Amino acid sequence: LVQEIESPKTAVWLEKLSQYKQEYPLWYKHDPNGMCPQWVIEAVHKVTNGEAIVATDVGQHQMWAAQYYTFKEPHRWITSGGLGTMGFGFPAAIGAQIAKPDSTVVAIVGDGGFQMTLQELSIIYERNLPVKIIIVNNGALGMVRQWQELLHGNRISESILHTQPDFVKLADSYSIKGYRVNNQEELITVLPEVFAHNGPVLVDCRVLQQEKVFPMIAPGKGIHEMIGVKP
Repeated sequence: LVQEIESPKTAVWLEKLSQYKQEYPLWYKHDPNGMCPQWVIEAVHKVTNGEAIVATDVGQHQMWAAQYYTFKEPHRWITSGGLGTMGFGFPAAIGAQIAKPDSTVVAIVGDGGFQMTLQELSIIYERNLPVKIIIVNNGALGMVRQWQELLHGNRISESILHTQPDFVKLADSYSIKGYRVNNQEELITVLPEVFAHNGPVLVDCRVLQQEKVFPMIAPGKGIHEMIGVKP
């Protein structure tokens, strides 16, 4: 006999989670001196109507993408989770585009992780894969820098990237369209062009270096000890 399995009773727990969202909403503060990375994710979400397949590397941009790109459909979020696989996002986006040629695919990557697999620009040009690359460029290994600042007495070590390639020139060297944006107005102007282009595009978004991901849990701490739950 095949026994029918009763669906788990989740209504109470889901209601509790809904209350938490009301009590502890995600937040960030706009800074007049630069572009907030969270806002960049929201801008990409808006222009894609929340319907893109999004692949990420690992780090702050990964967390911001998880928080601020609210998907309309399941099975559109590709990330390596907690494995710490820097360089994962761009090749994963290529695979997703090949598997779903008619879908909008976005690789949201950091300036550190992207440099580990950027040579795959040759693949998207060769196959004319319309992957859109959004570099959340804070000139740092952002998550490492955040931990060093908050948990290690601001002893910054090897987490600031003083030297990096000109990503727009790099894209051009592969015959791929590239943009550099420094503020919200420029990104608002550029993004419709980016997603209207029937081919690969790279966008180097220069964001605030000191911006942090919240909430976060320090090593050895419990969920009830989150940092930065409220502004």
